[in-house]
Amino acid sequence: MGVGIVSDIFMGSIEKITSKKKRVFSSNLQTFITVKVWNATVSNLTLMALGSSAPEILLSVIELLKNEMYSGDLGPSTIVGSAAFNLLVITAVCVSAIPGGEFRRIKDIQVFAVTATFSVFAYVWLIVICMLWSPDVITIPEALITFLLFPVLVMLAFIAAKDKGYFARGGKNKEAEKVLLDAATEQEIATMRMRILKKHGTGIPDDKVVKLIREEFGAVEEPSRAARRMAATEKLFGGGRRKSETKVVPVQLTPEQKEANKPNVVFAFEHLEYSCLESCDKLELLVTRESDSIEPLGKGSVMYRTKEVTAKDGKDFIKVEGILEFEEDETEKMIYIQILDDDEHEPDTYFDVELYQPYSVDESKVETKLGKNKTAHVRIVDDDAVGVLAFSNQEEKVSEDFSGEKVIAIMVHRHAGAKGAVSCSYRTEDGTGIAGIDYEEATGTLEFADQETEAEIHITIKPRGRFDTNSVFRLYIEEATGGVGFAAHTDGGEECCICTIVVGGDEVTKRRADKLKQAFKVNWEVQMMARDNWKDQFTDAVLLDPGEATGCELVTAWVFHLITMPWKVIFALIPPVDYCGGWLCFCSSLAMIGMVTAVIGDLAELCGCVVSMPDEITAISLVALGTSLPDTFASKSAAEQDPTADASIGNVTGSNSVNVFLGLGLPWTIGAIYWAALGDLSPDDRWFTKYRGQSVVENYPTGGQFVVLGGNLGFSVAVFCCCASCCILVILLRRWFVGGELGGPKGIMYATSSFLAAGSDRLHLTAWCS
Repeated sequence: MGVGIVSDIFMGSIEKITSKKKRVFSSNLQTFITVKVWNATVSNLTLMALGSSAPEILLSVIELLKNEMYSGDLGPSTIVGSAAFNLLVITAVCVSAIPGGEFRRIKDIQVFAVTATFSVFAYVWLIVICMLWSPDVITIPEALITFLLFPVLVMLAFIAAKDKGYFARGGKNKEAEKVLLDAATEQEIATMRMRILKKHGTGIPDDKVVKLIREEFGAVEEPSRAARRMAATEKLFGGGRRKSETKVVPVQLTPEQKEANKPNVVFAFEHLEYSCLESCDKLELLVTRESDSIEPLGKGSVMYRTKEVTAKDGKDFIKVEGILEFEEDETEKMIYIQILDDDEHEPDTYFDVELYQPYSVDESKVETKLGKNKTAHVRIVDDDAVGVLAFSNQEEKVSEDFSGEKVIAIMVHRHAGAKGAVSCSYRTEDGTGIAGIDYEEATGTLEFADQETEAEIHITIKPRGRFDTNSVFRLYIEEATGGVGFAAHTDGGEECCICTIVVGGDEVTKRRADKLKQAFKVNWEVQMMARDNWKDQFTDAVLLDPGEATGCELVTAWVFHLITMPWKVIFALIPPVDYCGGWLCFCSSLAMIGMVTAVIGDLAELCGCVVSMPDEITAISLVALGTSLPDTFASKSAAEQDPTADASIGNVTGSNSVNVFLGLGLPWTIGAIYWAALGDLSPDDRWFTKYRGQSVVENYPTGGQFVVLGGNLGFSVAVFCCCASCCILVILLRRWFVGGELGGPKGIMYATSSFLAAGSDRLHLTAWCS
């Protein structure tokens, strides 16, 4: 629990560091755009992986220092055990976490290919240096290569990332394409488009398809790996509550219908909902006739009629009614409805088409029914231009008023049309400028009346006595309503529009500041807010906020709160992320992880001593399980909520590689350099006593080598490489034959999870026997 809580604080600092944004000039769009400073792939393989692997890495380093530069069994075996748990158990959990019938695919498959290859190569490399190159001895070149493979992995993953695309066909993706395909690959967009056309009918232009995709698939920015990890640990210790989820399943015949003597003939529309433009002239609705028997359908008919909702007969469409005659074995018929066009801007209108009075010539042999889709809901989409929204300037430079607050007006223009009333929401976002200190936070709704082309957003700037420094924050307009969009060529693209506001000092303040000597340039207001947050950390550590928990949930929350309270009070000493952009919290929490990990190392050795369990077995099972458990819940949550599998299993392979390259490369480099630095100094008798009976004493009669016995470690690593290769092969086979790495049909889903879990058990059993 302690290492989980402090690791979450560490992940919080990483989230703060990697969330910084900057403005860069887009050569393709010919404008400045807002982007994150940290590339997502690089942050996942560096700071994020360090956050999830910090206990294992520090355990290896601390064990080396505690053993007076002699290699131990606890750290390396923990890394092997953690890798096995991550790859096999976490993958097994994620595969079965998907609702039956659904599946998730890895989007950045190039990055996964790189990290998966390195995750196996890393452990093959351990066999090479421990058993083949210089058996049982780690030299400086071997240790340095192990450590330097980490930046090689990061570089290869970076150039293989989807947003770089150097390994993909067609080369690097264009920035404009990244805006349009922000949350999905080309294949995912094609799949969503097909589902939209199948549900709403063909003939919809692409701009309307995009709108429907946004409405029905809810494209939003997914939480980061750090956020998933923190939420999972909170849930693990009784702090989180998972919201109920709804599930849509296909319509199936009831058991009573299947057991009926007479087969059913069902009339229904192909889709429940349809959409069309008011300029489409004619709408086609497909009616199907199906039977649950292999016997001939015979002749039949069904009547249909239109029904007004908000669309009016003679204004929006022409009312129709009639009968559809089905010939022998005929299964499809079409209904045609004329749609009327006008030049008036109006909201989308709706009408229904319903089926009634189904009939079959031979009623004695079959039973005619209407299916669930007996009424089709039709939406007529208005195609009159309403325009797009954009700021008059994408960057506003203003000066403060030293005498008091200053209100500025940010102009928003409506281009390429002004029909109808539209609106959008607006909000501010901190940059180097902080709400409440540099400016007053602003949120609300901006409305445009019919034919109105301009509107203002008022922002209040607070005086701070600025001199050479500038305060930067951003103003967003988003969530447009009334059919209006955002100018694609501006910062934010079609999703939103961003105005960057730069606040500088006025001339009076500058002249006064020139007369003063500034020893330090510190943003004291930020430190004041940070001190308040630091005080709140101690309050939160002692007091419990149960939220909506009741009954057993409330009791569980209190039990876990009381158990973890000592850890929470200790870790409240760590400075909050407000200081130094998160770096002070990063370093402090890393030191705390080292302290807790040192305690874990001692307890693991004592536990193994009491139950007569070797250190390598204690590490590969108990310690590895404890350090990997929060990542399991984080990956499971990501598998259930994310549209892709990248955040759930795509990061597992990268984390395993980092475990080896940092968790073993760093301490082994220190150990190899230490023993090499002794030179000709004869080691004491402890070196020969420790390795008496080992071949390393015969191979190095003068002693003084950094020894890592490759026997048990090499065997465990070899077994893991076989299991890892099988796991990756299963994942790829699922992608080709099931459609995704996660989920799929329940039988295949549970079989995959059982196979992977069995592989984990076999690995641990084999390690125990060895």
